Amino acid sequence: MRIPIAWLNEYVPNELSVRELAFILTNVGLEVEAIEEETAAMAGASAPAQQAVFDIKVTPNRGDCLSVVGVARELAIKLRQPLGVREPKVVETGPPAESLVKVTLEDPALCPRYSARVVRGVKIGPSPEWAQRRLEQCGLRAINNVVDATNLVMVELGQPLHAFDYQLVAKAPDAAIPEIIVRRGREGERLVTIDGEERALPPEILLITDRSGPIALAGIMGGSSTEIHEGTTEVLLESAHFDPLTIRRGARALGTSTEASYRFERTVDPGGTATALDRACELIAEFCASPIEIARGVVDAYPQPVHEREIELRPARVNALLGLGLSAQEMAEHLGWLGLEVRSEGSDQCDRSGVSRGGKRDPVLHIRVPTFRPDLATEIDLVEEVARVHGYEDIAETLPRGSAGVGGLPPELAFEREVRHLLRGMGLSETVTSSLESAEGHDRLNLPLDHPLRRAVVISNWKTADRTQLRTTLMTSLLEVMALNRRQGVEDVTIFDVGRAYLRAAAGSLPDQPQRLGIGVTGVMTRGRWAVVGKLARWDFYALKGVVENLVEALTRQGAEFAPEEQPWLEPGSGARVSVRGAAIGQMGELRRDVRERYDLADPVFVAELDLEALAQRAREEPTYRPISRFPAVARDVAFLVARHVPAEAARRVIEEAAGEQVESVKLFDAFEGKPLPVGVRNLAYSLVFRRADRTLTDAEVDASMQRIRAALRERLGAQIRE
Repeated sequence: MRIPIAWLNEYVPNELSVRELAFILTNVGLEVEAIEEETAAMAGASAPAQQAVFDIKVTPNRGDCLSVVGVARELAIKLRQPLGVREPKVVETGPPAESLVKVTLEDPALCPRYSARVVRGVKIGPSPEWAQRRLEQCGLRAINNVVDATNLVMVELGQPLHAFDYQLVAKAPDAAIPEIIVRRGREGERLVTIDGEERALPPEILLITDRSGPIALAGIMGGSSTEIHEGTTEVLLESAHFDPLTIRRGARALGTSTEASYRFERTVDPGGTATALDRACELIAEFCASPIEIARGVVDAYPQPVHEREIELRPARVNALLGLGLSAQEMAEHLGWLGLEVRSEGSDQCDRSGVSRGGKRDPVLHIRVPTFRPDLATEIDLVEEVARVHGYEDIAETLPRGSAGVGGLPPELAFEREVRHLLRGMGLSETVTSSLESAEGHDRLNLPLDHPLRRAVVISNWKTADRTQLRTTLMTSLLEVMALNRRQGVEDVTIFDVGRAYLRAAAGSLPDQPQRLGIGVTGVMTRGRWAVVGKLARWDFYALKGVVENLVEALTRQGAEFAPEEQPWLEPGSGARVSVRGAAIGQMGELRRDVRERYDLADPVFVAELDLEALAQRAREEPTYRPISRFPAVARDVAFLVARHVPAEAARRVIEEAAGEQVESVKLFDAFEGKPLPVGVRNLAYSLVFRRADRTLTDAEVDASMQRIRAALRERLGAQIRE
């Protein structure tokens, strides 16, 4: 917002430099982002400081500061001098305003107040040079004396106004006077605005209408059918208070923003509509060459007046929060400079800790907040105001009292950090990918039309065609990164990504957002190491399986379990479900040839996707300690023939269950199929280690365990034991 310093100084006379003024305003929360000073060529002489213009950044909650008076009020507070505001002088010579126009509010919640005045005998012409210059400094274009007067009032008081040609406001066929109706838009309505653009009006927009239809976009822009022109002689002035959210939605729906909508979106004072009309009438009378006639009174539709709120402020609480030792009287004085009415109860003396002196009841201040400060709603808002007026720079630095807790990451973030640390330690590089994808990615993964991962959350305001929905799997993101590396000539890629997938939930509910880990590897694992055979150095299923096993074991202290599982994007027979103690946590395998060809990946690609939340649940379980046995171990082997479809993991579990607690480890050391074995049969061989913690096992005990194991393999798996 641009404000000339000369205009500001009219309300708060001072002899401060431009830089000093900018420093003061920035310290009270009105950041001066730029200072524009006129050159000598523009001013006709060396530019004085008063010709400078401030560009001020106003926070969204301070709509009262979107005006010269609002900024001047903040300056006056810091300079501790009164604000030079006077009441406008209006000479009313016309008939009662109620006899000239009627106002109807169809939805007072959207337009709580609508005030109007009628001015007649106007002669349209240019406004005075000083007014044009002042508007130009504020970034506004001078138009004519009536419109310029309304724009000056908007900048001065923060209340946007609009001027209609009174004679162009349509009347009902049987009505003697025109009627202004404030209502929502209706389907199919259109309006040509003063910028010459014809706009289709969405139903959510708020309109100013007469009996013929829309004549203005409430709080945004007027219509061309009733705008002020050279032949205008009678003017209907509008000053209203609109619901900020409604104006914001309407402006966004139309894709436009104006000086008026900018202020209405940040809340305009509902108590200042009539004052703004009086000021506009005063300026119009000054700007017109001949006398004008101002109708008596204001047509004021205000069915539910907005009253000043009252807030209780405890000085003891203020001192406790700010670390000050202000008395209740000092706080009342601070708040009085803000234009707040203060009434006190109880003692007015507090010590530095906020405790009242003399045994009297703690004082309480009752603060009446004017309607131009809607941002002051609770006690803590007033505490901040006391700090602002007192001066942040005058609040001494103090150490916090009380015990300080030990900082640390939340468990979820700590777990993710550990996952990243482990994978980087295994040689993988982290990539950060977008959570947006295109529907084409699901086609590339061969997902059937009814596959659950196709139920994506579609973005309504997507910017590019390749980012139209939230991803349901990390596979699309990972493969895009691998494809990009391939196009850049990087053949060996070992990456992982930690991020969320988004799964559509029931209607009206937010999508499920599970945290996932994606891993993608391709190419050579150990390129450049002369002692490693090239064939063994390439990534394959078992190399990635080792990464997953190491990760799961480090996080959960449990071994990962693998079982066959088919996925549309994995090669048939190479997909595996990853579990921990029977709970599935994800899947892994080799990428199908046709899928990687769609991504232009020449070498075999191996991928895994794990559910980090499911993995974290296993990781949070307390580890158990078992002392190392000091007694010797007994090693035995068992080999058997079994049907090819029987998983090796299933055989291992059968062996462990049959052996009982005295088996220490069961490891597969050989798997063979082919001639001379029959078709559909393979040989599995396991190495077993037996040991007890309390004594040495006997050969008879181990032999009995081996007998139980062989019997279980025959009964449960149909195995043929090889002696």
